[in-house]
Amino acid sequence: MNAAFTPERLLEALRAAGVRELAGVPCSILDPLLRVAEQRAEVRYAACSVEGEAVAFACGAWLAGARAAVLLQNSGLGNTVNPLASLALPYRVPLLIVASWRGEPGREDAVHHAAMGAATLPLLAALEIPHLVLRPGACDLEPAVAALAARAWAERRPVALVVPRGALAGAAAAAPQLGERPAVIAEPPVHFGGGPRPSRREAVAAFATTFAGAAVVSTTGFASRELADAGVRASHFYMQGSMGFALAIGLGVARVRPTRDVAVLDGDGALLMRLGSLATVGALAPPRLAHVVLDNGAYASTGGQRTVAASVDFAAAALACGYGAAADCDGSAGLAAALAWSRERMGRGPSLLRLRITAAEGPVRGRPEVAPEVIADAFRGFLAAG
Repeated sequence: MNAAFTPERLLEALRAAGVRELAGVPCSILDPLLRVAEQRAEVRYAACSVEGEAVAFACGAWLAGARAAVLLQNSGLGNTVNPLASLALPYRVPLLIVASWRGEPGREDAVHHAAMGAATLPLLAALEIPHLVLRPGACDLEPAVAALAARAWAERRPVALVVPRGALAGAAAAAPQLGERPAVIAEPPVHFGGGPRPSRREAVAAFATTFAGAAVVSTTGFASRELADAGVRASHFYMQGSMGFALAIGLGVARVRPTRDVAVLDGDGALLMRLGSLATVGALAPPRLAHVVLDNGAYASTGGQRTVAASVDFAAAALACGYGAAADCDGSAGLAAALAWSRERMGRGPSLLRLRITAAEGPVRGRPEVAPEVIADAFRGFLAAG
């Protein structure tokens, strides 16, 4: 039997390819690699709440100028389909996926891994993601990783390294390291408001003015359309899919560019899809991230169906997840002050502002008349210039 590759060699191969940011969800097959990565200062590993969040985080890291890899168990590969298909691929964002291969056909494994095990390579092929099975004796580790990563960076596309059971040598068991950090004494929620609720157009216009000069990630749907309608800016990353992952993209940007002001324009329906991202933001605590949530209680761009946001306290949830501050605004009279509060909070840890807006809709606006790749290039150029 061919000797397994050491996790140190795999990590060094990733580093040689320029990877400095790692994000993912743990897997016992990749555990040796994770243990080594967590001990190295040359790379940073972000533990994400779900695999799709890790993909969006990696996309944000690349937009900010870093190369990233996503570590995941193939049973969670299905959770990445949305951000891969509607974010990484259309915006042409390169990243390297390192996926374990549980349920590999012909090998004994738990029965619940069988279906995804059989679907792993066909799924990557269906998404036209180049991939390589890292099998000792069948490939030379360093040249294989170098060639695969070079294709990702040159062609600007996701690629995947599939790691079967036994391909990585095990690491000595270590005592678990708890993710502790100094206790953060959060400010109590702040409340703004008065008068009728603003329209989305009014709220987005005020947001754009308040956060002029910041790096802005806007969620898919009418939020990005409204923001682009006022004039497409290089400082804005307009999402046209991958609903729920605006915060993860912004977090990736903030992780790589900690001195830049980063504002995420989210929606209540989108945030409900990925509430776990609040915990990831709270754990990483980017100092200059402002999270602004437009809440109209509806999925506007799909017909106005109701969300369940009315029963959710987003401000309390953010504080419970480790945000430094949170606020709620209900009424046009408090709009300017609420947004000013959010901007002024930058530099003191992540904050969340819930802006309640009317569900009444004006004329429907089209998507930004700019190709996703062009949006990504302009945003990346904006970040590089600063």
